[in-house]
Amino acid sequence: MGSGKPIRGRRLAFAAYMALLLAAGAATVGRTGITWDEPNYFTSSYSYLSWFVHVARSPADWWASIDRYWEQSHEAPPFFKLWAGLFAAAGALLFGTDDLGLLGNFYRMGSYALFLLAVWGGFRFVRREFGEVAAWGTALSMPLIPALFGFARLGQLDGAAAAMYLLAAIGLFRALEGRWSAPLAGGLLGLAFATKLTVFPVVPASVLWLLIYRRERGAALRLAGCFLAGAAAFFALWPWLWRAPVARTWEFLTWAGGLQDERLAYYLGEWWAGAPWHYPLVCLVALVPAVVALSGVVGAGVLLRCASSPAAGWVLLNLGFVLAVAGSGLVPVYGGPRQFLAAFPLWAVCAGVGLGWLARRLRPAAAAALLPAYVALALPGILWTGVGNSLEYYGEAVGLIPGARALGFETTYMADTYLPAVRWLNRNAPEGSTVYVQAGTYPVAESYQRTGRMRRDLRPAYLAPIAVEKYVYDRRVREGSYFLFLPRQSIYTDQMLALSKKEPLYAYEKGGVPLVMVYSGEAVRETLGIRGSPEPRDPGPANALLAGGGMVALLARLALSARGKK
Repeated sequence: MGSGKPIRGRRLAFAAYMALLLAAGAATVGRTGITWDEPNYFTSSYSYLSWFVHVARSPADWWASIDRYWEQSHEAPPFFKLWAGLFAAAGALLFGTDDLGLLGNFYRMGSYALFLLAVWGGFRFVRREFGEVAAWGTALSMPLIPALFGFARLGQLDGAAAAMYLLAAIGLFRALEGRWSAPLAGGLLGLAFATKLTVFPVVPASVLWLLIYRRERGAALRLAGCFLAGAAAFFALWPWLWRAPVARTWEFLTWAGGLQDERLAYYLGEWWAGAPWHYPLVCLVALVPAVVALSGVVGAGVLLRCASSPAAGWVLLNLGFVLAVAGSGLVPVYGGPRQFLAAFPLWAVCAGVGLGWLARRLRPAAAAALLPAYVALALPGILWTGVGNSLEYYGEAVGLIPGARALGFETTYMADTYLPAVRWLNRNAPEGSTVYVQAGTYPVAESYQRTGRMRRDLRPAYLAPIAVEKYVYDRRVREGSYFLFLPRQSIYTDQMLALSKKEPLYAYEKGGVPLVMVYSGEAVRETLGIRGSPEPRDPGPANALLAGGGMVALLARLALSARGKK
């Protein structure tokens, strides 16, 4: 009887914390500007869900109608788009369809719901394997990592993929222990793959963990069952694949091949065609508060010291594979941490383990103050950057945004910072002005108009010489026009570099670092004759060998530790 009250108290405390996180997400979900991919995913969700309505009304047309409804953004899997679409549908049922901005916030809350599930799953996993303080450290660290918290409030795949990676990894671990059924764990794995292909490191990580820690026929069969269930869930969820299973699955697996030559990384003041091996490792320190980075380093060291533990090996293998793939130079980076965002929930686990280790070495009074002090030390830089600029956050280890710029890091990349410039245009642009936007961002500007954030009389458009001739476009610069300039260094051309050196009409800055600028059309016209782009640096095959070598060293460490325990 006596032990029940503390357990209930801990459960109530965690429930209150989750309620606080939910309130924080709901209160800030609209603060971030519309990002690069969100308009496309929102309309894709509508199209996909409309297929089910169409099939209910015309069952005989279900097969022939697949291409019509599922073609849009078919290069990306559908789980998140379906999941978030249901949240938007719930918003439409509750509040109608007049306020598109509100529906967009409901859509984003679909991503945030997955984030909350990941926090809950991570807490339970770490509490069982590493203790109560480590679990709380993990649960506190996840929202204190601005990249995670920022992507969690966006209607695109990256935050959802990071959350699903952690949930799928936990599910596979429990299945290999025999605590979860293969269909349940495999279903989570299938949903993770149906979110984004970047989750694939969980597969080799689980196979190698099996070889190192549990060479048992039963465990191998359970893992095979998980893979089969995952494949079934993946294919069942994606009708686009059904009409040409082999060809379309191959297209899905390979469409990003070679994109590292087009989607460059800007890092240490250079352009890279594929990330160098140290880039994701540096990001684990540069993109989090210094106290989180320090706790993560301590936690990773603790996990290496107790690498004979299957749970420690599981965390290290998954983290190691995510980082090795990202640092191989063989995959596209897309700017920022998007391609290896799954590393950050695992890094939060490391930070939690580090805090748990420290708490055991402190006196009771100091240990009780550890977690509040941890949060207090992490918050100043986050609050200075602002929750609306979570994607632009850099930690104290690199001097926040000003220091990151001086060191040559990319300071913005998702077009979310268009919002302050849109507000400036609403106040200052004459009626009927044309607003030119960068290639790929016309749907963003159009969405600002649809949601009522941009004046209806303003005319978003592409400028043909520097953007594809799609949507609304002009071949020549109109008089009295404006140009929205996103200082995303990874996509700079020589023309953009020249334009960035001119005096803008408006700049939204943090610590003197511009995050969006508005130029006059005349200033753009003066730079249109400049051709060429910065020459990217190829990390070369040696880079992949270094990343792979680091992974081999980790495998050797884990294998020796596991053998020593046996």
